[in-house]
Amino acid sequence: MHLRIFKHLFFRSELKQKEDELESVNKRLTETKASNESEIQKIRSALEEKQGEVKSANQRMIETKTSLEKELHQVKSELKQKEDELESVNKRLTETKASNESEIQKIRSALEEKQGEVKSANQRMIETKTSLEKELHQVKLQEAPALRSSPQHCKSEGCEHKQSLTEMDKFYKKQLYKARSAAEQKEKELKSVKDRLAAQVAISLKTGNTESMNNPVSKTRLTEMYDNLRLLQWPNIKDRLKSRKIGPKEAKDLIQRTFGDAAEEMKRRKQQIEEVFQETRSSSGPTPQKVKEYRQLTVQSLQMALFHTSKEDLFKTGFLEHGGQFPEEVKEDLRLLASECYWLGCLMALNNPPLQPDWKNHFPGFDSWDIFPRDIQPFVL
Repeated sequence: MHLRIFKHLFFRSELKQKEDELESVNKRLTETKASNESEIQKIRSALEEKQGEVKSANQRMIETKTSLEKELHQVKSELKQKEDELESVNKRLTETKASNESEIQKIRSALEEKQGEVKSANQRMIETKTSLEKELHQVKLQEAPALRSSPQHCKSEGCEHKQSLTEMDKFYKKQLYKARSAAEQKEKELKSVKDRLAAQVAISLKTGNTESMNNPVSKTRLTEMYDNLRLLQWPNIKDRLKSRKIGPKEAKDLIQRTFGDAAEEMKRRKQQIEEVFQETRSSSGPTPQKVKEYRQLTVQSLQMALFHTSKEDLFKTGFLEHGGQFPEEVKEDLRLLASECYWLGCLMALNNPPLQPDWKNHFPGFDSWDIFPRDIQPFVL
């Protein structure tokens, strides 16, 4: 009986111990489950966060890819534009080179023509001198017997003839001096043009005429255009005016007035630009140096705009003022001349510094049709 009770108690004790152990295991399992669930929740949160980051990264990657593709397309477009511009520049360079070579050839032809004129003038001067010396010698031979027959006194008629001979001698010497001066002037002009041509050719060979190619209104190009007008265009127009019975004075007045009007008009426009820049300048705006630079850029833009403007349209109003007194049959020749002078005068006046034909130091000599000065000089606009 006691043994049975003892066993019963023992089993109950063992059961209680197992129950306690089971409860402890369940408790640990519950705690582990709770811990695991917390960890799983944390992992899920981290995973969701990572998924958000991955999604955001993917979105940024897509946006970056789109932006890069757009930028690449723009770069390709700009590259194509630059290639087209380069092709256009190369084409203009080729055309400019051909034009410069053509202009140089024309100037060379004009120089050769001038050389021929100078040579012809020298020949005529020599022939005139020889003729004058022969005539003078003949007159002296004819007068010698009369002078020897009356060594102390001379009749009034002989004295008058002797005085006439002296005056004739002075006249011929004066004419000879003028002829020599004219020839020297022609030689100086020829040398000046030769030197300028040589300098231009040297620059072209050395640098490819970079200034003229890049800037169609540079001082070099303006000088070339002026020489073209003076040496190539003017002789043809001059011959037509002569055939129309127009005198050199009328032509000179028109040319000088036209260049003067062009300078005055450009002075007025530059003053307008000055006023605009003065009105827009403020203490919070660009610095005075920047204002000065932009003002000069505006003047250069005006110069380029006029360079591409029709010459006849530019001078249409001015010609009605200056050309009204001429007959209808000569207005066409004068219109072309005046529009060329006005257009070129505007471009020269907008140069920095302004330029104009050197009227002050121009001496035409015997040729009254030698109207255009040899050089262009800076002046105050």
